Amino acid sequence: SSSGSGSGLGSGLSESRLISVTPEIGPDGAGRIGVRLNSNAVIKHVRAKDFGEVVSIANTEFIRLSSTVLGGLKSIVTNFLGVAGQLSGPVAIVAAGSEIAKTDSAGLFQFCAIVNINLAVVNTLPLPALDGGYLVLLAVEAVRGGKKLPEKFEQGVTASGALLLLAMGMTLVVKDSIGLLK
Repeated sequence: SSSGSGSGLGSGLSESRLISVTPEIGPDGAGRIGVRLNSNAVIKHVRAKDFGEVVSIANTEFIRLSSTVLGGLKSIVTNFLGVAGQLSGPVAIVAAGSEIAKTDSAGLFQFCAIVNINLAVVNTLPLPALDGGYLVLLAVEAVRGGKKLPEKFEQGVTASGALLLLAMGMTLVVKDSIGLLK
């Protein structure tokens, strides 16, 4: 690398910027550049004055986190190929939680809340073997005038959904495990 200036395209989550970079000359005469990542999170600690304020703060935070989770789900549905590489399974979730626990106990509570909201949202998806899938089967029965679906059909739908979820889960576990080894 030379000691002249260069430019590159740096990208954030929602914007792209053209930046100029002037490498520093190292002891070996080669040009070097460095990057430092800073958190974009703003940590605000609030002490509630009374129980009513506790409920209000918790409700506001729940709505904010739920909106974030639903926005992520929307991204998966509308742009699956673009975000598929960012999906994580239980191994990566535990690794992320472990890292958060090392540095920020308040952040760990928020992380746990996000995981629980994610589980609730995913569980209500209309996929066989999940509660949302069961609700779809109940809706089909209601449309049929309360006539129960054949038990073999229900079992087949549930088993196929469970197999699909198991395959997706195993794929994510393998992907996350390989990612940890890198």
